[in-house]
Amino acid sequence: MTEMNGYAIPCLPDEHGSPFTSLGGLAARCGECGAIYPGSFIIEPDTPPPFEWAREPKVTLCSCEPRWPQLMVMLDGQWYLGYPGSGGQLVVDGATEEAFCRICGAYFLGEMVVDLDDRSHLVDSDET
Repeated sequence: MTEMNGYAIPCLPDEHGSPFTSLGGLAARCGECGAIYPGSFIIEPDTPPPFEWAREPKVTLCSCEPRWPQLMVMLDGQWYLGYPGSGGQLVVDGATEEAFCRICGAYFLGEMVVDLDDRSHLVDSDET
C-alpha cells in the first residue's frame, strides 16, 4: 500500500511501474509490517482517488460497450479524448482532471493516456 492525503491506497507490483507513482515520489509499504517495497508498482485499478470530493457518491462505472468509448478530459482549456491506461506519452490522472465518458456520463478515476493531436472527438476538426 501507499499513502496520499491521509488515505491508504492499495498497490500492485508492476514491472514498469506507473508515471503517477514515479513522478509523485510515492513509496509502497507492506500493510502489516511497514517494510518498503523495493520494486516498481501501480495503484490497484478502480481504487477511489485520495481526495474528499472523489469519495462522494457518483457513477464511476461506464455502462457503454466497449467501455470508455469517448473518455473526455479538459487540459489547458481544451477537451481531449483519452484512453484508459498508462502506456502513452502523456498520462494524466482522470480523477484529478475530472475525466468522464461523453456518452453515459460516468466519471473516470484512473490513469489515462491523452493524445494531444487526436481531434477525432470533434465534429469540426478546427474546433477546440
